[in-house]
Amino acid sequence: MKITNTLACAFCCIYICTSTAGKANTIMDTLTNKQRVLSFYKQIVGQRKAELIPEFVREDYIQHNPTVKQGRAGITDMINYLKTLPPPPEGAKSPIIRAIQEGDVVVTHLDITFMGKRMAVIDLFKLTGGMLAEHWDAIQVLPDQTGELITATNGTSEINEHTSKAESKDVIERFYKAVIAKRPVFDLIHQQYTEHDLAVVQSGKGLFDYLTSDPERDIKLHRIIGEGDFVVVQSAFKRGGKAYVFYEIFRVVNHQITEHWSVEQAVPDGVEAEKMF
Repeated sequence: MKITNTLACAFCCIYICTSTAGKANTIMDTLTNKQRVLSFYKQIVGQRKAELIPEFVREDYIQHNPTVKQGRAGITDMINYLKTLPPPPEGAKSPIIRAIQEGDVVVTHLDITFMGKRMAVIDLFKLTGGMLAEHWDAIQVLPDQTGELITATNGTSEINEHTSKAESKDVIERFYKAVIAKRPVFDLIHQQYTEHDLAVVQSGKGLFDYLTSDPERDIKLHRIIGEGDFVVVQSAFKRGGKAYVFYEIFRVVNHQITEHWSVEQAVPDGVEAEKMF
């Protein structure tokens, strides 16, 4: 398999996961879907235990990253590539910042540095019978934000399980209905919400105005996933005639958006955008 820069990043973003936000466990039938995904990162990707792939990944695994082979073969190639790299440093910090689960879907948000580049990554996994069955992702190169108070990935990471997932998702659904209809919203975004999307910050606009200011943006929603006060939106949009995949993470408090992160990636030339969803 040809290892492209994008593919290398997609794989190596979790290469240094020698420790994760959740406990790894080899007793697979006792784990939640989120724990299974975190255990996959740690044992297969971090520790390169290719022999465990059949325990974690379905044989008919569907890969929506167009640079990766389908099925277990793509992950096997990944592990073989990782084995050619130097091992991660002892005690390396896990790049997994957030992990969000709704039913059989698990989303992870990562901040990694690879080959001198800092990148934000969002992975989305669908599980069937406790095994990884399908995978989507987006990768975005980030600037050096060392010393800055607000960065593209920092901020709240702990999920408030006492918050209603349904209510959080309802806020985001209403927000996006307004965005698509270009109907202003006045009560869904907190006046002092924290914006982590550098493009939004640099635009000098609020989130709603940023998302609606380009008449050709042509947003299409694919999934809205929630756990507690966190909601993930998977969507597509066009800019300058180019298609992009767009993943956002919202934090909702008291029925208002209080924090927002995002990762966007251009759809590779020659690839149909729908195949990445």
